[in-house]
Amino acid sequence: MREAGRTRRRIAGGLYAFFLLVGIAMPTSYIVQSPGPVLDVTGDIDGKDVVKVVGTETYESDTDFLMTTVTATGNADNGVPGVVAAGAVLTRNLQLVPVRALYPAEVSSDEVRERNVTLMNFSQNTAASVAFETAGMDVSMTLSIAGVPEDSPAFGILEDGDVIKEISSPALEFNSGESGGESGGGTEGFVTVKTFMDLSGVLDATPAGTDITLKVDRDGQEKTVNVTTRAFEPDATGWVHPGSMLGVFVEVTDVVLPADVEYVIEGIGGPSAGGMFTLAIYDAVTEGSLGGDAVIAGTGSIAWDGDIDPIGGIRHKINGAREFGATDFIAPAPNCPDTFGYEPDGLNIWAVRTIDEAIAVVEAIDSGDTSALTPCSALSAAN
Repeated sequence: MREAGRTRRRIAGGLYAFFLLVGIAMPTSYIVQSPGPVLDVTGDIDGKDVVKVVGTETYESDTDFLMTTVTATGNADNGVPGVVAAGAVLTRNLQLVPVRALYPAEVSSDEVRERNVTLMNFSQNTAASVAFETAGMDVSMTLSIAGVPEDSPAFGILEDGDVIKEISSPALEFNSGESGGESGGGTEGFVTVKTFMDLSGVLDATPAGTDITLKVDRDGQEKTVNVTTRAFEPDATGWVHPGSMLGVFVEVTDVVLPADVEYVIEGIGGPSAGGMFTLAIYDAVTEGSLGGDAVIAGTGSIAWDGDIDPIGGIRHKINGAREFGATDFIAPAPNCPDTFGYEPDGLNIWAVRTIDEAIAVVEAIDSGDTSALTPCSALSAAN
């Protein structure tokens, strides 16, 4: 009987060890994130500029702009093995993230890769447009209504396919006989909408709840419509975007730029380098070194109106930036709470919400006076 008991215990112990080994080798439902490669977008790879502006005059700069990335172990199809997940829990620079917190169940890893390539291309195109327009160069595009939510004040007024041509707001003051836009051609009292910045510039100066007037092209005919603007929702820090919005989805097509931008970037996807691309292009087409000889890293996607939007993985990106030698980091303000407790020594982390604010950060770093800037540490999820 004793021998039979010992045999049963040995079998049970062997089975426990077997299933333990199987458990730590089997995929989990988690992905491990860690600091990824850092790339100097003002540098070169194998003698080719990472970001190169062609077709217009450019200027040399001593400022280094670094794009930061996150390395993810595991994918949308399978999480990491149990042993890797256990190790991540014990390592400060590794973060365990549920697969489904990043990817819906119906999305495959191939679809994620394809989407990330699309988002990278989008960020590059948007960065070029915003950089050129911010530098005072001529940019044009077509803005079409791509959807009107039922709860929007514009529902039943604007229609899918409407092309926005001009906008007028009582918040703006017009000189007698003034026509919209620098290119002219607008109706008196209206601003010609050549770019998303033209549209957002008027809306940013217009309080929520204001009745504005739009001239749109609807199926080849000009229509004049009145729309009541709506307020923005607060971001993660409680900040509310100034002005108001139309409350519609807008599609941007037919973008015409004054020059081309070529990129040498492989194996990196997603939109989060848009802000740094924009700064590098802007620096290239404006005289002097925007940030002197500073090494400045950052992250954040760029929108057509010049807003710098939040991204994921910032705690890993700030650590990767410091390891690469950056002294300053430009962060989307809504991401700042995610950096608390993870700030590496020797790295200043500055909060921005627009490309204009990002440019101001770089110029302040060059001047040596950053007293007017907002450090990420000054923001929280509550204010």
